[in-house]
Amino acid sequence: MKKNLLYALTAVAMLTGCAKSDVVDSEINKEGNLIGFSTYKNISRGNPVDDNSEFLTKGNTFGVTAFINTEGVTSPYMGITTEGIEIISDSTKWTYANTSDQAYWPTKDETLDFYAYAPYNHPSITTKTFDKANGLTLEYTVPAEEAKQVDLMYASALEQTKPTDKNSVTLPFKHALTQVHFKVGTKTTNLKVDIAANGIQIHNLKNSGSLTMKSNQIDDAAWTLTGDATAKYTVTSDAVTGDYTDGTEANPYTEIGNANNALMLLPQEFVAGDGTAENTGAYLTISCKIYQVLADGTTKIYLHGDAEAFAPITVGISSALPAEEGGEATQIWQRNKKVTYNLLFGAGDGVLFPIEFATEVEEWQPADGGVIEPK
Repeated sequence: MKKNLLYALTAVAMLTGCAKSDVVDSEINKEGNLIGFSTYKNISRGNPVDDNSEFLTKGNTFGVTAFINTEGVTSPYMGITTEGIEIISDSTKWTYANTSDQAYWPTKDETLDFYAYAPYNHPSITTKTFDKANGLTLEYTVPAEEAKQVDLMYASALEQTKPTDKNSVTLPFKHALTQVHFKVGTKTTNLKVDIAANGIQIHNLKNSGSLTMKSNQIDDAAWTLTGDATAKYTVTSDAVTGDYTDGTEANPYTEIGNANNALMLLPQEFVAGDGTAENTGAYLTISCKIYQVLADGTTKIYLHGDAEAFAPITVGISSALPAEEGGEATQIWQRNKKVTYNLLFGAGDGVLFPIEFATEVEEWQPADGGVIEPK
């Protein structure tokens, strides 16, 4: 009898356990409770990514880790402390790259803190650390080649619960880097400049750093740069020739390269240099031909370089706009900034020397006209 009773109690316990498990599965693991993702960006290769529809291009990815806000629990709810799970776009929505990574919304009013970065698994994004108390930290080195550079972005969404009308959490991605472009113009209509393909380089920048996005710092992120300012980068562009104007509203500067070939560089501060060992500031080298077209419209008089060869010039470049009277310089190499430098040739740039004029007027010389006696 005792033996039969033991068997009966064991059976009841097993059935009770199965029933409890079934309830949990139906509540947590059903598809409607699966944590999904939607994204948006707050500005303008995804390189660079200009809007959320572009970010949703098929195959784009981001990594995400989440922590549950339950006392005493510090281990990630999804992802791990050194890497997020991979989320991939199918061109219309974000999905789990691996179904085994799927995670589900808590059912007891617990909130989740999400931290994400994009793109996922890029070789230049290293040493990722996800931490419940300290948020997300990652290290990044800007690739030397423009084509390998990416629009590094990050996002956080804190104290999230499952929305009543959907199961996706919205991640507001922000740009971590500075986007850099160049345009060119000339001071006068008869002055022309040809620039070689890939003919502009920027020198003496820092290229490595650590990005920290703390849970109490969700509006922005802080860069800590490392190493010396010795990196150089080439602007990807076709050869640019000829018909330049003076940069007025009616005659705008001419773009060098295009919007999809922006340099994506680390936010930083630097002063203008001149390319010498004594001055370690940043500078441009521009491989160009500068010439004046004569009145016949065809004859070219070369002022720098010649008909057969380009020649380099060196121009200092700064991360700040000059201070107005009584004010301070404005730093423009900040994250989420699209910086465009206008190169204006013939404006006293130290390469060309405009013909200027001074005048002298001879003095009138007296001449004796003799005496005329009217009669």
